[in-house]
Amino acid sequence: MMSEIETKTIEQIRKGGIDKVMMERIISDRAEMERPKEEAKARLPGQFISLKSDRESKILLFSGSYQKLQVPAKDFITKQIIPGKTVTKFRFQVYDVTNPDMPSEAAIFERGYREAEQILWYLSQGKQELVIMRNGSPGSQNTFYNIYPTTR
Repeated sequence: MMSEIETKTIEQIRKGGIDKVMMERIISDRAEMERPKEEAKARLPGQFISLKSDRESKILLFSGSYQKLQVPAKDFITKQIIPGKTVTKFRFQVYDVTNPDMPSEAAIFERGYREAEQILWYLSQGKQELVIMRNGSPGSQNTFYNIYPTTR
């Protein structure tokens, strides 16, 4: 995105500094570089929990805390960011209570709109302990999750 650049002498640069348009661009680019750092600071504490295998399931206890974020969209195959496109992600604070004798520390379960809609519905019904089962082999674009309350 380089436009035609005006060549200045060393003396002109020393005298005039950086022009207003370039300074605005620098400020904008620096703000964009700082955004991920600020988002990381504001992130819920804990490691991310994921289900990687077909039919893998976990029992997660949802604390009720969550974040709704707009993140850059990525191409599923190449994992490259798609310029100008974002997707909504929800980060839920959870505890993995699959093994009741050894619950996890606070963790993050990040999902897209489809699963978040189900989780938020159960939370609105007072159901905080949910079974999450992955249906889809690793790397599959057709993966979906069965989400339902525990019976305990």
